[in-house]
Amino acid sequence: MRIAVLLAAGLLLSGCSVGNSKTTTVTVTRTVSAPAGPKKPPAAEAETASVKYFGIPVSVIKLDAKRYALAIKPEFFLVGVTANVAFAAEQQNACQPLECSPVEDDRLVIPAGTQNLLFVLPAKTTGTVLTLSGPERQMQTTKITAAQLSALVGGAKTPPLVEPLDSGLWVTVNVDTVTSFAQQFQP
Repeated sequence: MRIAVLLAAGLLLSGCSVGNSKTTTVTVTRTVSAPAGPKKPPAAEAETASVKYFGIPVSVIKLDAKRYALAIKPEFFLVGVTANVAFAAEQQNACQPLECSPVEDDRLVIPAGTQNLLFVLPAKTTGTVLTLSGPERQMQTTKITAAQLSALVGGAKTPPLVEPLDSGLWVTVNVDTVTSFAQQFQP
């Protein structure tokens, strides 16, 4: 009986190799092209690229060799009908929006909250401040660096400004990083 089982097992195993089966491995290479053109920024970055904020610089603190932290007290710089209606509301005067009396100097600056806003100010960022030049003492814009802005906010007297930075600063921001700044003249 043992011999019969061994013979049956041998025939069974030998029958497995009788067929003509062949195994082939195939490698397929596909080239997938990405869409041409610029990559679409993430939604938050797209919504906050080149946004301008207006406010009074409160502090500029050096974070490291390449960056500062700029804190501003935000304000709304209103003009036109928006300024006229806001001013009328402050004075508790009721008027139709297009009939409100114009504000003085065609602008109104009002607080935009109580919390300071903090932005990253790269050391390589430049901006402008208002200075006087020449014997006629003409007002001009002077380009300064982030380090010079830090010094001015800290009380430095150079370059000599037409008016203090309390007149306000426009800060152009990409997400959380300042790309430029400019002092606002307020007569």
